Amino acid sequence: MVFRMTRLVLILCAAGSLFFSGWACSKFANKSGVSDSQVVATIGDKQITFSDWMHQMDLLRVFSPQPVDPNNSEAVRAVLESLIDQEVVLEAARSAHYTDPKFDELSKNKLLEAGNQIKDIKDRLVQDMETVKRLEKTYKNSYLQMLLAQSYAASRIDRVAVSDQQIKDRYAKYVKQMAEEGQKAPPLDKVKDQVRLRVRADNLMNELQGDRKVVKNEDVIKKYLDNLSTSSALLQSQSDLGQPSSAPPASKPGKE
Repeated sequence: MVFRMTRLVLILCAAGSLFFSGWACSKFANKSGVSDSQVVATIGDKQITFSDWMHQMDLLRVFSPQPVDPNNSEAVRAVLESLIDQEVVLEAARSAHYTDPKFDELSKNKLLEAGNQIKDIKDRLVQDMETVKRLEKTYKNSYLQMLLAQSYAASRIDRVAVSDQQIKDRYAKYVKQMAEEGQKAPPLDKVKDQVRLRVRADNLMNELQGDRKVVKNEDVIKKYLDNLSTSSALLQSQSDLGQPSSAPPASKPGKE
């Protein structure tokens, strides 16, 4: 079963894996014209820029169990959602003055693993060295923030209450989603643990976010995501030529 999760940070820390499939690494290129400094979302007073978004995508492409396809608009939006959730968790951790004596040692080991992983990935991603080059000198701070968010979320998630009605409601949405894709959902008893995890993640994020307002710059986000769509690119190229896709062929001279 493929359970589409957008809250990658929580799923990484709670389940140790992502429920995404069929995504392979491919070359990232920004043809949208969105600048690195453009704000794509705000959480309270915190701004997330396009550069932050793309850096998070680099991190998840290398360090997540399932590589994120930078040409899949659904996957790329999920990365932005993960970054927003990560900032909500980190702000909650700051407010709670969260400390974990084990985190320093854990982070050292994780950074060592990450450094080795980047070295190993060079051989496997010869066709995609841009990602490795961007990450090699800049990944440590961002990776530590991701680890800290995971650590704090993991320390809280088991205490989040989940009602039977919430599980039933979330499963109903999943059944509808599968039906829209022409597939039959497995019985609830087969996926109940995954549904509960999804609900618990949502409940935790709602709890941590509290009254902090999250605002997304949908115009900028759409501008970039549309750049990833082949059909949108084709329609735009026709528009640039000044000829709509439905325009009839021009008549030949001398003929009605």
